[in-house]
Amino acid sequence: MKIPKLLVVKAAGLLALFFLSSCAGGGSASISDQAKVKGDRKMISHAEGVEPMWIQSCPERTDHTLPFCGESLRRPDRKAACTDAYADALGKLRRAIGQKVGAKLVTQAGGGHVFEIQGAAEPITIRGAWEDQNWYEEYRGPAGLTYDCYVMLAYPRLEYENLLGMARKAASEKVAKASSLHQEGRKLAASGRHAEATAQLHRAQALLTSLKEPVVSPDGSVNSPLLLEQVNADLVTAGAEAKKTEKTALLVLRLRLDGKTTGGASLSRSMRSKIKGWLADSGIRTRPGGLDASLVAAVLSGDRVSAAKAAADKGAGLLVVVDIESNFLDEEGGIQYAEALGSFRLLRTSDGRELAAVDLGPEKQGHPRKRKDAVRLCVEKLRDKMLGKAVRDSLQKI
Repeated sequence: MKIPKLLVVKAAGLLALFFLSSCAGGGSASISDQAKVKGDRKMISHAEGVEPMWIQSCPERTDHTLPFCGESLRRPDRKAACTDAYADALGKLRRAIGQKVGAKLVTQAGGGHVFEIQGAAEPITIRGAWEDQNWYEEYRGPAGLTYDCYVMLAYPRLEYENLLGMARKAASEKVAKASSLHQEGRKLAASGRHAEATAQLHRAQALLTSLKEPVVSPDGSVNSPLLLEQVNADLVTAGAEAKKTEKTALLVLRLRLDGKTTGGASLSRSMRSKIKGWLADSGIRTRPGGLDASLVAAVLSGDRVSAAKAAADKGAGLLVVVDIESNFLDEEGGIQYAEALGSFRLLRTSDGRELAAVDLGPEKQGHPRKRKDAVRLCVEKLRDKMLGKAVRDSLQKI
């Protein structure tokens, strides 16, 4: 299911040019000797008409209209005062809508505004607020001429109810998406892929916590508070397991002795034991299992993505690949000589990043008796002299 697109609800009107012309360019009325006084200021003129009651107390909401009143006081410029009063009223409208439906009001380049609601499938155009009334007063005082301006915006209740309906639809879509992400997260956690599960659960949590109000269906099949509790609980568990996964390594050892990949079972066990010990010393636990030979070859050739994913699917946050080959060289003076070469790779499985890549050897050793003993001795020396240091140094990068 795709994440729903932004639902854009266009609010027509509120054109700044219209407002400024009506506020700044209108007529004014002179004041008699009985002028209003505000502190150290005396009113000398005001907008045409009688002072409206709404500048003292914004009207109550009605069945048809939601009024929002703004003011700006003691400004040295009338135009600036009215612009600020307009912005104050617009801010109250934005906060009122935002508190209820989680919509935000965005100003467009042309002077209009749009409401944005996350979660609806199709854009819907709705008529918006308009400037209902404005009033200004001019005062003279110690600071010279100053202006008070008042603006009342009106928002149709019908459009508000439409906005609420679309917000409820958007909220239901969020809950449905969160439920889907929750199920995906649980499946990933059940298969040991805790880091991926945590990411999905975080997405579900973000959707549910963004809801302004609980979403509960009449039959109880949809209950956002209950779903959020389940998501939070699963997130705690998956998060703890994800941290363990980060410190869990899948160890892959490929050992070839004198051209053979079979045999040397005791040496292979010894090698694994040593490497696991070095990992444990750094707090890394190992996970049983291995990788297909083709994936191991891919890692060694630089193609890490597929192998890293395969290791991640096994619940390992790290992939350790050790590849060593030891071959007999020749005999000199009764001494059997062999040489070992190898490589060590450490990968982080979440992103396939190679944390370390070290070439090992060559290590040449001789043995007085048997050819296979010389081959084995080279591997042991390579392990103790070079591999141990490579493993310990690489773990410091985690």
